Amino acid sequence: MKRLLFGAATALVLSTGMVSAATRDNVVATVDLNVPSYAAPTTSGSTSALFPHVGDTVTFSATYPKNLDHYGVRIQILCYDQNGALVYGTADVWNAQFVLGSNLSTWFLNNGAADCVADLYYWSYQGSQKFNFLAETQFHAYAK
Repeated sequence: MKRLLFGAATALVLSTGMVSAATRDNVVATVDLNVPSYAAPTTSGSTSALFPHVGDTVTFSATYPKNLDHYGVRIQILCYDQNGALVYGTADVWNAQFVLGSNLSTWFLNNGAADCVADLYYWSYQGSQKFNFLAETQFHAYAK
């Protein structure tokens, strides 16, 4: 009887470990803009204080299957002006800090608002290089 209980307990522990490992690999990918630490409603009621501005540093929260870690999951940010023209683009590892417009881009120097999209992705190399899209988030960046 002791062996039966021990065997059942061992099987339960092992199957739980396998299920939790499987669920880590089946995570739905998401990416979200972290609210900048300075963001707080202003006394004037301006909502622009709740969103990033050109020149601000932003970070993202991301979820994705951990079996993709070895690919080096990344984020690319593309920002477009009100005419739809690309004014800024950058990419780095998903947990990097990004300076919107960096310090020398045309967008930064001209100081305009832009609509941005941040794509979570990874590159794979199976015969040729392949861009693998995981998730995206969109946000507005205000002028300085």
